[in-house]
Parts: sequence; structure tokens; C-alpha cells
Amino acid sequence: MAKQQAAWGVDIGQCALKALRCNLGADGQVTAIGFDYIEYPKPLSQPDARPEETIREALEQFLSRNKVRGDKVAISVSGQSGLARFFRPPSIEPKLLPSIVKYEAKQQIPFQIDEVVWDWQQLGGFIDDGQLTDAEIGLLAMKREAVYRAMQPFLDAGVEVDIIQLSPIATYNMICHDVLGELPKAASVDPENPPPYTLVISIGTESTDVVISNGLRLWLRNIAIGGNHFTKQLAREMKLTHAKAEHLKLNSRQAEDPKAIFTSMRPVFADLSDELVRSLNYFRSIDRNATFGRTLMLGNASKLPGLRQFLEQQLELTIDRFEKFEKLGGSDVTSQKTFADNMRAFSPCYGLCIQALGESEMTTNLLPEEFIVEKIVRSKKPWVLSAVAMVMVGLAVQHALGSLYGYSTSNNFADANNKTWG
Repeated sequence: MAKQQAAWGVDIGQCALKALRCNLGADGQVTAIGFDYIEYPKPLSQPDARPEETIREALEQFLSRNKVRGDKVAISVSGQSGLARFFRPPSIEPKLLPSIVKYEAKQQIPFQIDEVVWDWQQLGGFIDDGQLTDAEIGLLAMKREAVYRAMQPFLDAGVEVDIIQLSPIATYNMICHDVLGELPKAASVDPENPPPYTLVISIGTESTDVVISNGLRLWLRNIAIGGNHFTKQLAREMKLTHAKAEHLKLNSRQAEDPKAIFTSMRPVFADLSDELVRSLNYFRSIDRNATFGRTLMLGNASKLPGLRQFLEQQLELTIDRFEKFEKLGGSDVTSQKTFADNMRAFSPCYGLCIQALGESEMTTNLLPEEFIVEKIVRSKKPWVLSAVAMVMVGLAVQHALGSLYGYSTSNNFADANNKTWG
């Protein structure tokens, strides 16, 4: 039996490198078989930070203690780095869909099409009387120079990247696989009464991804407020260094006056909630039948004391405590303290692994086409060489047999005087 290929999901964040290694178990379950979490000396967004050097050192440390060769490698890029657009085409013949998507790409991508790497995928929809109906198209794009910048640390380290995905899409794949359960069939859904949506608020270091989906539709927004904004506000209000403010933020429950810390950060709490309310109001305006079933908060910043309760009041939604990945096997990994403490930050890594193992809903890939072609050619080289070798052997055997036959027949050939060539 062929050995099951494993996959790494690697997320190079602003504060740490997170990586998760998974494979498919005998029962088809996505199973964690390894992980790593490498925290940087300081966030990459700090004025005196050296991002390229920090990432290189973190990646070297990761490769020094983890096996990557032979595994698929999927990496994420921030939602701020790319563009995600969703549109509904009219009912059309399926064969016409690619040309419509290409037209929309030229209209909706605010750059020359040859300056970006882009991909698309159909979400939902069904065939009715030969026409594709009620489909939604997800269109993703990223400037080519930004893609190469994200790949460069891996290229320098000699790591072959198989998939490049936007972080919110990786989170969406995780939600579909681990949270939503069995996804509804588009043809059986009443447009006036669609399945309830799940709202995901994923708070990163510098920005927050809003992901809304019911398994049929997907809506994304990136808000330029993250965990680092709370730290900056605390440092400004309490006149602390960034390092001391970060420590106080993370240990606010043990502080002498937790209420004073919350009061200092309240303006950022309010800014984030205002943006979230604006996002939900806009989404409800484009889908007036939308209802919300579950709301989840991801990212290490979501553990900030008081934040969940504050957002519940402002959004008028109950936010569930996200304690574990329900469908991720591998307790030897998931039970380790470092993984458990940072579990909410591993959501993109988990989603990347799900895609690399062929179990994801979204399969878009922003890896430049030239790398994909090179990989295909390289994978076929052994077969091509074997085929050439077999042809050469066949020709050699044919030549040898022809020579032997010629030798035997000419050796026995006799002339008029009965003399043979022999």
C-alpha cells in the first residue's frame, strides 16, 4: 500500500510562525501528527523590527526540527494582502461560465490582469433545464509581486510550496469542515428561508477577518483593527513601553486594577464593535433573509478579558466559547499545552491542511502558474526518462537482432562456385 502523504499548513503571522502537520487517518479523519509554534522576539509591525531577518530565522528554526520534504506545503497570506470578490452570474449554460468569470475578473480586479495571480471557484448552484442557476462565484486575486514576497522565505530555504491561500479562505475551509457539519444541497434550499449563517470573527495582530457563511454562500471583510491596536492604546493611555503594555494586556486578570486596563482599551473595543456592526448591517442589506445561528471568535487576541462580553452586547448576538476543533484527530498533538494555549491561532493552519489533503470546500490556489507547470514537468521527468530508456533499449535489441539475422543469413550464402561468405 502506498504511504499516505502528509501536509503542512504554515501561517507566518505578525507575532509568530504557526505550523500544523496533518494526514488522513484510516477512517478518513483529518489527523494532526505534528505542529510548531515559534514566537518572534517582537511583532513584525514594530518600528525597530527586522521582518525579513525574523521570518528567515523562524523558518530556519522550524526546518531544523521538522521534516518537510515529501509533504505537501500550503501557506497562508493575510486577507489584507489579497482581494476577494463574490458575484452571482445569471442563469447560463455551464460551458459559458469561464468566459463570464474572465470578464468579471477584468472588471473587478483594480489592476492589470497580467499584474496579478488570480483564481476562481463556483459556490453553490445547480443545473436546471441545462442552465446553471443560483450559483455564486468566488474570485480571489493578489498582486504578483506580493505573491513572490510571501514565497521568498520558502524559496530561500529550499521549501517547495504547493498552495498559497488567503487566510480568511483557509478559515472558511476550517469552518466548513469542522463547524458547519453536513452542508446543504443548493437545489433543496428555499431562497426565502436559507440555512442560518455562521459568523466568524478572527482577530489577528494587525487586522480582523470577518467570515460569514452557511455553506452555500460566503462573504468576507477585512477590518484594519487587531490585537496590536489594543496594546498600542494601553501603552499610550498608561504611558508604558510596548513590551510592558503587551505583558499587561496578556495578564490583565492578575493585574492590581483590571478595570483600569479595560477602561484604557475601551476606545479600541468600541472601534472594533462599530466596524463589526457596520459589516453585519451591510451583509443583511444584501441578504435580507439572513439569520445567524452561531458566532465564533478566533485568534489569540479573542482571549482578551471582557472582549467577548462587550461584543455580545454591541452585536446583540451570543458568541460561543471556541474550546477545540471538533473533527481534528490526533490527541498526541492537540493535547499539548503550547497547541492548546494557542489553538484559536491555528485555525488557518488547520484549514490549509484540509485543502492540501483534498478535503476542502474552496480549492482556489494563488500559486503562480509557472511554479505549477514546473512542478508538473518535474513530476513527469522520471516517467519520460524511463520511456526514453525503454525506447532506446528496444532499438538496441532490434538492432542487435537485425545484425544477428544478417550475419547468419550472409554467412550461409553461397555463390555460383558454392563458396559461402563464411
